[in-house]
Amino acid sequence: MAVTHRSLSIAKETTFGSPDTNGIPSSTGLTFVSIPCERDPIVIAGEPVVSERNDARDGSYFNAPEPDTVWSNGDRLRRRTGQIVCRVDLTTIGTAAANYDSNYLGYLLGAGFATQAPSANLKSDTASAVTSVNQYTPSAAPALADVGLLVGSEINGRAEYSAITDNDVAGDVTVSPAFSAGFSGTPTVRGLQTWYTPSRAATGDFNSSVAFKIDGASFQTLAFGCVLESLSITVDNGRLMGEFTYQASFITDNHGAASTPIEPVYNTGAPAFFRGSYAVISGGSPASSSNGTVGETQSRVALDCEDFSLTVTNTLTPLGYSNNVIGMSGMDISDVSVELSLTLSSPSATVADDFFNRTVRQVLVGTGPLGDGKGCAVMLPAAVLTNDPSVYDVSGNDIVRQTLTYQQARYAGDFTTSSYESNAGNSPFRIGLVVGNV
Repeated sequence: MAVTHRSLSIAKETTFGSPDTNGIPSSTGLTFVSIPCERDPIVIAGEPVVSERNDARDGSYFNAPEPDTVWSNGDRLRRRTGQIVCRVDLTTIGTAAANYDSNYLGYLLGAGFATQAPSANLKSDTASAVTSVNQYTPSAAPALADVGLLVGSEINGRAEYSAITDNDVAGDVTVSPAFSAGFSGTPTVRGLQTWYTPSRAATGDFNSSVAFKIDGASFQTLAFGCVLESLSITVDNGRLMGEFTYQASFITDNHGAASTPIEPVYNTGAPAFFRGSYAVISGGSPASSSNGTVGETQSRVALDCEDFSLTVTNTLTPLGYSNNVIGMSGMDISDVSVELSLTLSSPSATVADDFFNRTVRQVLVGTGPLGDGKGCAVMLPAAVLTNDPSVYDVSGNDIVRQTLTYQQARYAGDFTTSSYESNAGNSPFRIGLVVGNV
């Protein structure tokens, strides 16, 4: 008798769907990494794609449908499509590596976002001086491509985050929103590898499609050509949990090769907790509808936020063709919707009129701990409210709460040229993980 212990592994694809010379998806050449994810969402997924036969008939019966597939070695090739779901926390990489390019979190996020790793001088920099809460003098200048990346600094024992809006104002680095007044002396500033929703000419781009492998004692399932359809981040007793949903273009079983589940590979950093950190909005409105000429230097307003949730939904459009069984050469991300909801235990007067004034603000949620290879933050560089904040939540029997629900707006507050916008500059949504200083 076999039990349903199972594991989920991921591999980065070099070609969408990983077709072999005959156009059939193959795991040959793919390097799978077992993900330390929750077991329940791991199921044998997908439904066959068929063309129904509604032929004329002389009675009440049905004709078998025609499977939408190709023939291989004289037989129809088994093919399903559907969703692959993975629920995992955001444990960071630790001191093991300088980026997430070969890490399961990098693969998971890269299948729905473009990414930029911090340059060597930004991984961990002890600033030589602080000009203001929006500017510091680096010990060594970061790269121009670092504009738009998230950065973090531990101030008074708490993790604070911001984003680079310019990296060469009289030799200083400019950030927005501001750090707190404790940002002084020679603080350590850490760069985060940042996954972002591209804009302008790069709209729709992402890093790479992925393949998944489900292993059990008597079963094995492979999914190829997978692109991120949605990401939902929620807080579970302080710990950030990400539920990733992928659309798979080709799913098949290989039960004959089944062996055992594969032990997950754990990152050595720390899980991201909504503790020892802040949820922050900007005091003013960043450049949004029109392009700015200098990097933003918005002030910060720390909110009394007890909970938050984030949902990113990608609209996927297949690039259809008949060349192989996959039926497409790839999937474009044709639209993106980001919704960030904050629950405040103390209503904020700062945002009281924001909905009716159509006010744009920067919104940033950070996590702890922050250190070498530890730390996580999410950011809407420009965001608008979709609800009226004066409608308080009084449904319980305890305290009055205020809910703020933001969606991404156009952002133009980074000092970049079109060449820099091929990186994270002026992107409308960002999620960052601290890299190892190696």
